[in-house]
Amino acid sequence: MTIFGSAVMELPPAPPQASPLHQDNMLGAKNDAEALQFYLQKAGARSEETLRRYDREITRFTAYLYFELKVSYQSVRLKHLQNYLTFIQTLPYHWTTQGILPGQPERVLFKSSIKPGKSTDQVIDVLSSFFSFLEKNRYITGNPTAALIRSGEKLARGNTVVRYFHDSDWEFIKKCIDHLPSNTSGQKMEAARTRYIIALGYGLALRESELTHHNCNDIHPDNDNGFYLSVLGKGKKRRHIPLNNQLRDTIMDLKQLYGIDNLYGDTFPLAPRHRMLNNTLCALSPRGLRQWWRTFMNRCAVNAEPELKARLSTMPFHALRHTALTHLARKMDIEDLAIFAGHDSIQTTSQYYHAEASRLKRMSADHYL
Repeated sequence: MTIFGSAVMELPPAPPQASPLHQDNMLGAKNDAEALQFYLQKAGARSEETLRRYDREITRFTAYLYFELKVSYQSVRLKHLQNYLTFIQTLPYHWTTQGILPGQPERVLFKSSIKPGKSTDQVIDVLSSFFSFLEKNRYITGNPTAALIRSGEKLARGNTVVRYFHDSDWEFIKKCIDHLPSNTSGQKMEAARTRYIIALGYGLALRESELTHHNCNDIHPDNDNGFYLSVLGKGKKRRHIPLNNQLRDTIMDLKQLYGIDNLYGDTFPLAPRHRMLNNTLCALSPRGLRQWWRTFMNRCAVNAEPELKARLSTMPFHALRHTALTHLARKMDIEDLAIFAGHDSIQTTSQYYHAEASRLKRMSADHYL
């Protein structure tokens, strides 16, 4: 059997179906491979990052079904899902090495066991989406994920913790940017590229995929002698983010190093690679951006105090967006911040108003027996 996702997975012959496929299954899929292909096409319509994550989780699960249980999607029951969740939390060693997939001998399906709690709940979310899709389109009868219990803690409003740079940390990061080596032309170019990527990520509060999938063709003049960046964000929602003068200057500073004098109207990336390919400056992939960010964090950590060094080692690139929205929350109303961030729900935006915790602390200071 062959499963088509973002890659190809070769599996043994499909296990027998629990029962004949519905004659009226709306997918028209003849087997699990086709059903999965239709699902991944749907997932890929949201974003490349969603496709990558869903493909990874369903590939893992399908390999488990075929190799360990020897059952098809139609045969999956709640007990199989519960066994799978236990399995991924206590993985046999050979499942963390190469060679599990015959068609991809170098691929490693799991780097390590999945932790209980939020990480396992994210797997459940993907499986629930997948089996809901199969049931809705009558490829299977019933949804075995409906009774799965998510184990992660639920947070009440005002208690959500996001990873962002505190004010002292942020000042340290800015000093690191200002003191990047620039003695050679290569160092000068890399320092400018670093400032450019971080300035755009922070100044526009962009997600990884938004930064890597857009370029200067997405910059447009507005009706007020200014410019904005048109961003296609999460859930295929488009928003227009204004470019202030400082951001425009940062963009032009880097582009002029490449001999480009215009702000917009070209494919200059918002997250460029270090080197040109065939005389073309290409964009980093989301994975490449994360690797670049980790290198920068490691550079910053060299001169950091031990406590800050430990925090920097855990800070993902997404912390830049969290930091930006936290700072903007000090000057924007929640409705305006939701528009800027591209949030559907103000409930999501409320997590950036960290003053809430301090306010509750003051109000409850004299509340005691």
